[in-house]
Amino acid sequence: INFWDIRTMRAYKVLEAPKVSLTAMAVHNCAPIIATGSSERFIQISTLSGNLLGDVIRYREGFMGQRIGPITSLSFHPYKTLLAAGTSDNVVSIYCTVDH
Repeated sequence: INFWDIRTMRAYKVLEAPKVSLTAMAVHNCAPIIATGSSERFIQISTLSGNLLGDVIRYREGFMGQRIGPITSLSFHPYKTLLAAGTSDNVVSIYCTVDH
């Protein structure tokens, strides 16, 4: 993922993305975090320096497993550390930090 400075038309930061096709991405307005989602049914949250935050959110099988479909959209709350994820099976999930 390249972050471009439109004044100089040069990439000022490059982050390594998952090796699958990304279908959604969101950058938080206040916190230095980025979320990427894939049609492979997972969400990855990392810092802008590229460090992974926590576990990858992914599809789980089973009765108590978290079920998410292919990710189509991601959006952070403007000020809080809340992430909304939309999937192709018409479900919206909200994720937050443990202390929220």
